[in-house]
Amino acid sequence: MLKRLLSKPWGQEIAAFLALLYVESVRRSIRWEVRNGEYVQRVWDENLPILGCVWHGRVLMALQAWNQHYDRMVALASRSREGDIGSRFARWYKVGLVRGSSRNARKPEASKGGEAAYRAMVNHLSQGGSGAVTPDGPRGPRMRAGYGAIRMARDTGVPIVPVTWSTRRKTVLHKAWDKHCLPHFFTRGVIIWGDPIHVAKTATAEEMEAARLLLETRLNEMTREADEAVGGEIVEPDSEVRPGTGALAGAREATP
Repeated sequence: MLKRLLSKPWGQEIAAFLALLYVESVRRSIRWEVRNGEYVQRVWDENLPILGCVWHGRVLMALQAWNQHYDRMVALASRSREGDIGSRFARWYKVGLVRGSSRNARKPEASKGGEAAYRAMVNHLSQGGSGAVTPDGPRGPRMRAGYGAIRMARDTGVPIVPVTWSTRRKTVLHKAWDKHCLPHFFTRGVIIWGDPIHVAKTATAEEMEAARLLLETRLNEMTREADEAVGGEIVEPDSEVRPGTGALAGAREATP
C-alpha cells in the first residue's frame, strides 16, 4: 500500500514535506563539529565551483554540511520514486536537480537518462556552478565509487570535494542496500570535509582509475573517522566491488 501511495504525486509531496520537517528539526537539535572546513569556506566566500561527493547512505544531513549558497548547487538524482521524492524535497531549499543515472552494467540496453543528466551537470559546473553527487548511487554497492564524478571533474576542471558526517546516536537501516543513517535528536555530530581531488583533462586510464580509487578510499576513511569520532555505530563498505570499475574500465572512461 505504501508503494502505491508513494507512486502518486500528492503522496510524494506529503513524504517530501515530512522528510523536510524531520531534517530541519533534527539537524538544528544536534551539536555539530566541523572538521577541515577551511577550503569549502573559501569556496563559498569566493563563489568557486566544486563537485561535492557524499555516500548515498549519508545524504540526509548533506545540507547541514553544505549550509551556504544552496542556489548555486545542482544535485544529481535518479529517475526512481526515491528521486521523485528527493526532487520535491530539494525544491524547499531552492537546490537545482537533474534527473538520470548511469546504465546498469548488467543491463546495458536500459537507458536511465544518465548521459543527458551528465551533460546538464557538466554545463552547470563549466558555467561556475557547484554540484553534488553520490558516487555509489543509485544502487550501490555501498560506499564503492563509480566513474561519474571522476569524468565530471576531468571534463570541467572542477575539483571533487568529499564530505561526510556522523552522529553519536543514529539509526542505521541495515536492510537498506546503503545502510542509510538516520540521526537522532539532541545528540553530538561531526561533519568532515576532505581535501580537493583534481583530475586532469588529459587523464590516462591509469589516472582515471587512480582518481576513482582515491575518492573511494578517502571518503571511506573520512566516514570511519566520523563514526569513530562520535562513538557511534561504524558502517563498513560493501564487500562487493563496484561493477564496471578497475583498470580495464578505467581505459574506457579515459576516452572522452
